[in-house]
Amino acid sequence: MFDVVATVSENRHFGGYGHLTVTTDRIFESGSGQFAMLKPRGAFDPLLRRAMAIYRHVSDGKSTSVEFIYQVFGRGTENLRRLNPGDSVECLLPLGKPFDISPVAVGGREALLVAGGVGSAALFLLAQQLRREGVPTRLFLGGRSTVDLIGLDDFVALGIPVHIATNDGTRGFAGFVTQPLEKFLADNADDVKEGKYVAFTCGPTPMMKAVAHICEKANVLAYASLEERMACGFGVCVGCVAGVRCDDGETDFQRVCVEGPVFRCDQLVWIE
Repeated sequence: MFDVVATVSENRHFGGYGHLTVTTDRIFESGSGQFAMLKPRGAFDPLLRRAMAIYRHVSDGKSTSVEFIYQVFGRGTENLRRLNPGDSVECLLPLGKPFDISPVAVGGREALLVAGGVGSAALFLLAQQLRREGVPTRLFLGGRSTVDLIGLDDFVALGIPVHIATNDGTRGFAGFVTQPLEKFLADNADDVKEGKYVAFTCGPTPMMKAVAHICEKANVLAYASLEERMACGFGVCVGCVAGVRCDDGETDFQRVCVEGPVFRCDQLVWIE
């Protein structure tokens, strides 16, 4: 974990979203699923940083470029939207537990990535990692409309199959992204029974809960990267806990920023 001041190199806007790229001379590695806490340097309103999934990470041995995709919905993200090239950003990173690909990296299994809206930002590094490891990978990407299909072109450039769904039907399947996932598992029932698939999801909580239910019903191992509001990002404030089932049947409350953000779906206590 590093606390660095990075420089904005680009900040593009589209719809209600932003694509922020910052550069620092600090050399570090980040795993798929890890995140950062960000705010413009010197900002006091709001005081706390905002948690952002690391979308892309590139180091040339002299500097590190890190990309984030964010949705503008409050004062913190509005401050990020106003950043211009050359501005400074306070970054605490990399944080959290990355995705564990070992369950899918053996035995010829295929990874099913299920993303909703800006949740795809947490899955792009995972898709890159899986492709490097030669793991068959496909993406189920959903959004309210075409503009909400975050990172679509980048995922397509990886050469993985992409199943698209939009709530308004402007692109791909008309409906929720969980519907194409459910159909795919039903159409490939024999492979499902043989344990061929492992799912990884990030997006709105109702979507992830639906993915967890679908995968549990099909006996498919699934992991979720939770999106929780955070104050510190490294476990001190204990403000981002999630209920996790223990082996003895009791519920333990674990910090999303430290023990997560990645959890096994069948171990999470999903709030009704």
